[in-house]
Amino acid sequence: MLQEKVSYTDDPEEPESRRVVRIKTYQTPAGSVFLQSWCSPSFIESLKVDEGLRAFARLPEREHQLLLSIARQPESRVTLAYDASGTIVGQVSLAPLDHWWKGIAKSYEIAVEVSTGWRNLGLAHQLLSFALEFESVEEYLIVGLGLSWHWDYQGLGMSRFQYREMVARLFAAHGFAEYLTSESNIRMDPANILVARLGSRMDEKSMSYFFQRLLWSETLPGL
Repeated sequence: MLQEKVSYTDDPEEPESRRVVRIKTYQTPAGSVFLQSWCSPSFIESLKVDEGLRAFARLPEREHQLLLSIARQPESRVTLAYDASGTIVGQVSLAPLDHWWKGIAKSYEIAVEVSTGWRNLGLAHQLLSFALEFESVEEYLIVGLGLSWHWDYQGLGMSRFQYREMVARLFAAHGFAEYLTSESNIRMDPANILVARLGSRMDEKSMSYFFQRLLWSETLPGL
């Protein structure tokens, strides 16, 4: 069950366009969680991180700092799931794509993470759906880089290839498709995966550049 409300933040760290904060209450068998969009650095700082939220930085303290660093980037956005005690149990972050993909206008990398104690409750699906509910999403290229060394698949009793299939299904349900790529990090493990969502109003030049970069060669640029 979802209940939504809209509030506003007067946080001076946030530009005016980012001061509309949407909050939903999601009821799960493990208890209620709040889903909140446009989480500011000061708000994130006021929360704590659940010990099971460790896929990317391995330690709650480092996960907290990672979320703060993303939220402090002007073009980034962080959507959180947290419980009544103010503990973060899930997150979706959108940050500008860089390195291999740099130069594509309105292009973002997406990451989703749910704490070990809150899995198998539909929270990842709810978070992704909620995080992608904004007007300009159809102008964006959003890329998910699934890297096996970030996955907590051992705790789920899965192989990394089974986890890969779960990632593919999760993102496919939200308009993402899987693409082959020569990007160096993805190539390091056959279980790694790249998924992308091309907005219906995405700039044609950016779309063309994205397809060029998929199979770009660092030794033979342009191929």
